[in-house]
Amino acid sequence: DKITEYLCEPLRKCLKDEDPYVRKTAAVSVAKLHDINATLVEEQGFLDSLRELLGDSNPMVVANAVAAMTEINESSSTGKPLIEMDTATINKLLTALNECTEWGQIFI
Repeated sequence: DKITEYLCEPLRKCLKDEDPYVRKTAAVSVAKLHDINATLVEEQGFLDSLRELLGDSNPMVVANAVAAMTEINESSSTGKPLIEMDTATINKLLTALNECTEWGQIFI
């Protein structure tokens, strides 16, 4: 558990990094950390960080955020969706969908 706690600050920085490759990798890392310690992910606000990445300018970052949230949703016991499908969210996803690779389009 100590190791996962040490990951939090670097992961938080990576989610806001200027390099889109770092951000998209960090998004997937949130899902992996959630598998290990779901409570920690929620307490540290990483789910909110993933939601923020839905509006990222890079479509692959958006696709990885959707993939991570889908993985977290599937393993969650609450059954409460992580993505609220309002007009703003749908517009962000449609914009990213148009610019993504096929893999990203499938996830979105």
